[in-house]
Amino acid sequence: MPEPSHTGVGMMPPVQRLYDRGVSSRPTVPVDLVVNCFERTYREVLAPGHLQAIEDDNAVRFERRTVLINNVDCRDDARDLAAARVEAGEIDRWIFVADLLDDALRQTGLHRADLGAVPYFTDWALVAVTVDGLDNVLLWDADVRLHRPIDWVRPALELMDRDARVLIANPNWEFPNLGRFTFETDGDFHLGHGASDQVMLGRRSELGRPIYSDRTLALRRYPVSHLADIFEARIDSHLRRSGRMRATYAPAVYRHGTKMGTSYPHQPLMTRVRQERDRMITRLLRWSPWRPRHLRQL
Repeated sequence: MPEPSHTGVGMMPPVQRLYDRGVSSRPTVPVDLVVNCFERTYREVLAPGHLQAIEDDNAVRFERRTVLINNVDCRDDARDLAAARVEAGEIDRWIFVADLLDDALRQTGLHRADLGAVPYFTDWALVAVTVDGLDNVLLWDADVRLHRPIDWVRPALELMDRDARVLIANPNWEFPNLGRFTFETDGDFHLGHGASDQVMLGRRSELGRPIYSDRTLALRRYPVSHLADIFEARIDSHLRRSGRMRATYAPAVYRHGTKMGTSYPHQPLMTRVRQERDRMITRLLRWSPWRPRHLRQL
């Protein structure tokens, strides 16, 4: 049975996956698939078949499958659903974000105050990249699906092995603006700046370090920059300051199942003023005839 709930982590020894029949020919990749869920999404994520559907999309089997549980009204209900998925062999472990957040903050050199008014945009990702596990980690939002099944993970791992500049990798997104975030190409990969916590492949040995204090004006282009410097913005700033790159695999396109902005908090007037200020800063930078290399992709 899963470990006691007070540990914040539930797991059990490896078991035969109930859905292995028929997909045994798929390659297994040394990656920890980490799916984040919260009050709105945890029932869907912890329903039978959800993690299998993600593996189907990626045309691989992940060596480990982790579910992060964050901001739920009833921990007991979430724990029971997660324990059932572990016992069925569909996931390998589940983690309550709140129970491991302090360790994640210490490891990354941050404090709770650094998470600002929207801590849930960052806390889960910090736990994902610092918790014990495989070095390769794929952060996957509960609402993300690929348009068609495609193995982009193995090519991405190969690229990260041969090009030390690549810190993170992801599939393409639906908006036709990839060229704006491309410095160069490597086969089907577009290399440049930017980051999205909806899908992010990286290494814990790199993402779990204190790299989150880099600052650039590029932070201002993220939707809730007026409320906090969130995880994806901090990653983007680190890329720009350190000379590292994001690799986007163009043939793989993902979609996000919820309307953009629906998870953003209600904002009073002065908060909206700060938001408009950040938008203006970004627009001015984009219009500027000169700006340093680390601010060219906005």
